[in-house]
Amino acid sequence: MAVYVPEHRQAPGQSGRLVPVWPRGLVATAIAAVTTTVMAVTAKAVGVDFGSSVGEVPLSAFPLLTIYCSVVGIIIAEAMIRIATMPRSTFQITTIVLTGLSLIPDVLPVFEFDLAFVGFLCLTHLVAAAIVVPMIAVRMEERRGLGLPAPAHRR
Repeated sequence: MAVYVPEHRQAPGQSGRLVPVWPRGLVATAIAAVTTTVMAVTAKAVGVDFGSSVGEVPLSAFPLLTIYCSVVGIIIAEAMIRIATMPRSTFQITTIVLTGLSLIPDVLPVFEFDLAFVGFLCLTHLVAAAIVVPMIAVRMEERRGLGLPAPAHRR
């Protein structure tokens, strides 16, 4: 059984091999890490309190956690390409759910964050996801059935 691989997912000169999403994902990760760090520095400069019941949240936490979560997203994307029938849609739905779940610890009163800091944390999660998810998803191709040729208008 032959699997249709779109031309934009084939490596140049290597027909039939998928181009991985991780290079673009790493670029998106770097952009998101820099963006969240700039946001944190700006928030700190305008007076947002980064303190919690367990101590001050360091500025280094923002790029580190952005990189960590983005790499997890890249791994999920690579897995979706191999196992999902509709990898892009599955990836986007999965990342929307995971981004929503990542907001829960921020809004729970466990760490006793200042309300402005809670809003800021939620904003950084959403901004990072808004950068990383579309940049990865654009490299993923929907396959509406394994082994089926592409529609005539897509050839």
